[in-house]
Amino acid sequence: MSMIASLRGVVAEVIEGAVVLDVGGVGYGLRVCLNDLAKLSIGREAKVYIYEHIREDMHDLFGFVEQSTKNLFVQLLSVKNV
Repeated sequence: MSMIASLRGVVAEVIEGAVVLDVGGVGYGLRVCLNDLAKLSIGREAKVYIYEHIREDMHDLFGFVEQSTKNLFVQLLSVKNV
């Protein structure tokens, strides 16, 4: 399991396929799919499930409105050459 399992906060910004979720004054930049992006509105509270992608030179957070979508994403990552 990743260190950050989910976040709840207010959607502060939407920037080209990503959102900034304000959680207690800290803005988390989350990459989200277009379907989930359509479900998130600036100024509204949201809970998102997080997948952390950590490498030596980057730390990306992927956000998903539903746990099932996150699970599918994780399954796809396990497929070779995807």
